[in-house]
Amino acid sequence: MSHDFAYDKVRYPAQVYPKLHPSRIGAIARLHGVQAASPRACRLLEVGCGDGLTLLTLAMAYPDSRFIGVDLSSSAIARGNAMRTKLGLDNLSLQAVDLLTWDPGDELFDYVIAHGFYSWVPTVVRERLLALCNKMMAPDAIACISYNALPGCHMRRMLWDMLKFHAGSIEDPATRVDSAQEFLQLLKSGLPEGSLYATTMAGEIDELSERLDPSVLFHDDLADINDPFTLDQFLTRARAHGLNFVAEANYHEMSTRNAHERVRPLLDDIARDDLATKEQYLDFFTGRRFRQTILCRREASPSAAQDPAAIVSLQLASALQPDEGGADAEGRLRFSLASSGGVVTDNTIVQAMLRTCADAYPSPLSVQALFDAVSGDFEDAEARAAGLDMACRFIARAFAVGIIELHWDAPPFANHAGLRPLASPLARLQAERGESRVTSLRPSMVDMDIATRCLLLALDGKRDRMAIATYIAAELAQVRSDSEGSQASEAPTIDELERYLEQNLRNMARLGLLVDGDN
Repeated sequence: MSHDFAYDKVRYPAQVYPKLHPSRIGAIARLHGVQAASPRACRLLEVGCGDGLTLLTLAMAYPDSRFIGVDLSSSAIARGNAMRTKLGLDNLSLQAVDLLTWDPGDELFDYVIAHGFYSWVPTVVRERLLALCNKMMAPDAIACISYNALPGCHMRRMLWDMLKFHAGSIEDPATRVDSAQEFLQLLKSGLPEGSLYATTMAGEIDELSERLDPSVLFHDDLADINDPFTLDQFLTRARAHGLNFVAEANYHEMSTRNAHERVRPLLDDIARDDLATKEQYLDFFTGRRFRQTILCRREASPSAAQDPAAIVSLQLASALQPDEGGADAEGRLRFSLASSGGVVTDNTIVQAMLRTCADAYPSPLSVQALFDAVSGDFEDAEARAAGLDMACRFIARAFAVGIIELHWDAPPFANHAGLRPLASPLARLQAERGESRVTSLRPSMVDMDIATRCLLLALDGKRDRMAIATYIAAELAQVRSDSEGSQASEAPTIDELERYLEQNLRNMARLGLLVDGDN
């Protein structure tokens, strides 16, 4: 089955990937000495864009930037262009092209993104992608290319080979997926008990069996081509095309905390001079399966070590909450995430910065402005500089272990509902189309139930709270009538609707589903 036929015949589920957002990878690049362009004034190319969902989100958020998406699937591009037209996005172009024959012209780009592409195409297409990066990247541009990684994928590759042997000749996609799923269960039941092979393979089978969307199994695991690579193998080819390693988009996976404490000193020592070599050894110790590698032009000369001074120009977003007990006798205060992880600091400036960020989350705040707002008076300029440096070093360490976010001109969205709330046009369009998930401006994918969809459709920037409540009451009454026939159902009271409305408006703002309207 050919690559283009597969994606035209079976739709891949639309998705956005926050870690690949230019505000995030641009921040990482700047942290390592590459002066990536602001997303607010950039040119971005996505190779293998599918229906362009990521680009639709970016084009709305950054109207002064230019975005181009290319994909082999003409049906996916058609879906994306239909949405682009309805949203009136003139700064976005989506094209169905064969990368091997596509002529991009002389335009240079500040960002090149290729996600879910490199491991699933022939070698000649991979080389073409890297050659185009060399041709199309501006001097301080960055590219981010994702791929399946070794050694983590060794066992998974064995399973992929078994699945292709068992179901690879079946043409019908649904039958192919069903046969693969049946084989996975048969294989698991027939594994010899107590062996290392059985334990490892059973874990791999469980992960594949839990895929919620059969089309993902079809495209990702039953693909004719699915090649994993070591970082060294990938970088060998990238360097041959004039590209250099910067870092990983999934930045916290680069932390040596992921390795055993016995090898951390070795890895830290390597990282001072050769970040790529340290990363390769870290893969050996951790078995990383997937990489989202950030590249720059060779002449950009990225730094192996973080530059904390670069953080001053970035934005900070933190959901860390201070412990209710307050600081201890030594002034140390713990900040924790609702999920897991946390940090302790006795620096009062850092404490004030984290408190302010927690109140504003998920909206990022300028690190420089944040420091200025909470730092108070210093005796002299030298003391102030030292205080800022200490705060930046703390932020750099916290970012390295994944407990805060750093952005370079993050996408704007409303962090409060206002008098006449306005939802993202893209999310409203998705809701109108009856999709089960909509795309936020953060970006992220948000699941929709009936009530939330009704609310989203009501947020057109023209209705006040009373009009929104009236609309929702009418829509829910119709839903009850359609689903229950002649059976009576108790309608929500006005008080219940008001509480529901305020709670959900706050939640939508927090999710990045609202934009500034005429309030």
